[in-house]
Amino acid sequence: MLTRGDSASLLIKIVDLEGKEYEIQPADTIKFSVRIPGGETVIEKAADSEHYIVFAPADTSGLEVGIYQYDVQLTTGYGNVYTVVVPTIFELTDEVSS
Repeated sequence: MLTRGDSASLLIKIVDLEGKEYEIQPADTIKFSVRIPGGETVIEKAADSEHYIVFAPADTSGLEVGIYQYDVQLTTGYGNVYTVVVPTIFELTDEVSS
């Protein structure tokens, strides 16, 4: 959940089914995508070098309040692609203060 027009950062950690953390390699890329359910992608962000997805106010200020979907994809330096967070609800809420 995120308030429309707010700043935010999400630290990405990847663990296997046994709880062992995957060590993200320098050549790996992590992509966070938000889309309208069954429709277009409205946000696409790459993780920074410290594995954070950073949202600026401009990333969401022009979007409608509502329910979206997001997922997180890891592409290894070897070219293997893994969806490490399957499509999940992303709620964009309205702000009260201006």
